[in-house]
Amino acid sequence: MTTAADTVLQPLLAADPGAPLVTHYDLAAPSRIELSVVSTANWAAKIAGLLRDEVAVAPGDVVVCDLPAHWLTAGVLLGAWWAGAEVRTGPAEDAVAVITTADRLDRQPADVETLLMTTDPMGRPLGAAGVAVPPGVIDLAESCRIHPDAFVPSGRGQFALDGRMVEDLADPTLAGRALVAGRERDDALTVLARVFASGGSAVLVTGSDADAPGVADVATTERTTLTL
Repeated sequence: MTTAADTVLQPLLAADPGAPLVTHYDLAAPSRIELSVVSTANWAAKIAGLLRDEVAVAPGDVVVCDLPAHWLTAGVLLGAWWAGAEVRTGPAEDAVAVITTADRLDRQPADVETLLMTTDPMGRPLGAAGVAVPPGVIDLAESCRIHPDAFVPSGRGQFALDGRMVEDLADPTLAGRALVAGRERDDALTVLARVFASGGSAVLVTGSDADAPGVADVATTERTTLTL
């Protein structure tokens, strides 16, 4: 069963499972976290298991992901795809679940299953990071840890992201090491989807403006080949 996640991950795992897929610099922390292809796949498998087994996400279901630029956003995107879901980046009346962060919770509907993603640089669960989790809301990082780091999908939906198939997201010009910088990037998940679908990797830089001197230093250090 080939899901959107399989379409993205299988060639990357076959080529070099240890290669970096997402690198995240938080210049305000400061911190640097890097996930290889296989590490990202492990996170995605755990999240897919959580979505299918605890949230009852089925192939073809819609999952809204309202998320910032963060290394865990990559795992959420691929995990939702592995569960067979279509990811939407905006409100969706037909959504069966919403994955967001604590600072964006108040703009989400109250009658949909909601999961909160940590933005802690090290990926600590919300409680461990001192963030209160409202009743009825799932702490994604805490809950996904018990799930296996391998996943066998139940099926796939027609669409991957906002009504587009994963093949439609691919662009040969994005098959490099992309620098994705900016203090607030509402398009981060979409950019990650396009880069991954194209066979590329991403370097996220948060905690500063996109034109800050530190961003240029990161681009040089990480040898990025394009800026998005």
